[in-house]
Amino acid sequence: MNAMARALLMALVLTMTACTSEKRDPTPSPDDLSSSPSSSQFASDRHSYRLEVPAEWDVTEYDGIWTDFAQLSPGAEVPGEDVISAPDRSAFLVSNSMAIPDGVSPDDWLDELERRVGSGPSPDCKESSATDVVAGEPTRVVEHRCEDMVIVGRSLTHGGRGYYFTIGVPTGDPTTAATLEGIVSSIEFVAP
Repeated sequence: MNAMARALLMALVLTMTACTSEKRDPTPSPDDLSSSPSSSQFASDRHSYRLEVPAEWDVTEYDGIWTDFAQLSPGAEVPGEDVISAPDRSAFLVSNSMAIPDGVSPDDWLDELERRVGSGPSPDCKESSATDVVAGEPTRVVEHRCEDMVIVGRSLTHGGRGYYFTIGVPTGDPTTAATLEGIVSSIEFVAP
């Protein structure tokens, strides 16, 4: 497990359990259309993406804007996160983005994110790394398989921004894992 994934895991799990920031109601955009009776579309204007949200799942947009790596610390909520959570809050997708600073390449941004997020929640978790494609962009993937939870972090860059999309699902729950992977596969970038 790389350092980025471990720190993200710790921050995201604590975010889901502590949730101490002010929330704002999701702002639907005019082109939000339900793709099926069992889901609806969520569009994030500030992060320039949209995705499908299963019926009964919650969407929370947390206040703030992620502007600097100094705002990122393991175990703390990062300003500006969007959280899609299961009705019982046992599973989630957390996403966020920040503008890549001038003079920093997309690869350097990804490396810095990885360096800053630490090494994971527990030495007992099994880590694996891979690459994938999310919303048409090459993506770094780090998976942590722990006794009670599986966390899969995806980081990528698009349109001058750096993104992370991280899912958490209870170990041994393939139905919810498939639902979360379906949400990730529905991510599309939209013009700001």
